Amino acid sequence: MKMRFFPAAILLCCALFAPMADGAAAEPDLPILSVSGSGMVQGTPDQAAVTLGIVTRAETAGEAQQENAAKATAIRNALAALGIEDKDIKTEDYNFSPEYSRERNERGVIIGYTASNTIRVKVRNVALAGDVVDAALASGANAVRSLDFSIRDTDGLRRRALESAVKDARDKADAIAHALGKSIVGVHHVTENTGMFQPRQSNGMMMKSMDAATESTPIEAGTLSLTADVHIEFILSR
Repeated sequence: MKMRFFPAAILLCCALFAPMADGAAAEPDLPILSVSGSGMVQGTPDQAAVTLGIVTRAETAGEAQQENAAKATAIRNALAALGIEDKDIKTEDYNFSPEYSRERNERGVIIGYTASNTIRVKVRNVALAGDVVDAALASGANAVRSLDFSIRDTDGLRRRALESAVKDARDKADAIAHALGKSIVGVHHVTENTGMFQPRQSNGMMMKSMDAATESTPIEAGTLSLTADVHIEFILSR
């Protein structure tokens, strides 16, 4: 009995689904409109990073090392007085080397030693950036190698940039669709590319003489920009 009705069931399925498949294949694709959009937002930096240099020279290795260490300690104490925590003060580089005479008859003769120390300070209160520079220079630093401003939380700004980019793409698509006498009925595909906030940098800032430093160093954080780009394929009406 089962074998008798099995071929009939196959024929019935073919009769039901074949017309639907043929109809779907014959359905013309809806037109696609590809549009790019961009958006930009600006944010105010709320933190900074200052890279300080300490270079000391002396006739003996011990003197050069001790003077460098004393200045580094003095700088840390001065920064602590400003509220900078130890975890936000990091030694990035330390070099110690002999200095040789350049005189022809004294080549290879050591005439002194140089110790150099690089300290990076994270300033969580951007308003203190100028005070950090002044305190460090007054305590023995003889170079400010870089000053970088950045933003802690960029998620909200990133979303705003993306929203602006999508709106830009949609406005363009609406204008094009209207000119073609069509309307947007859906979205086929979306890709996005959001940039990163690049810290605003001021490198090789200064070799500042403390004799001339009668006022605090004015430092403005300014603004940082972030750009987002999207590419959207809109579905148009027939």
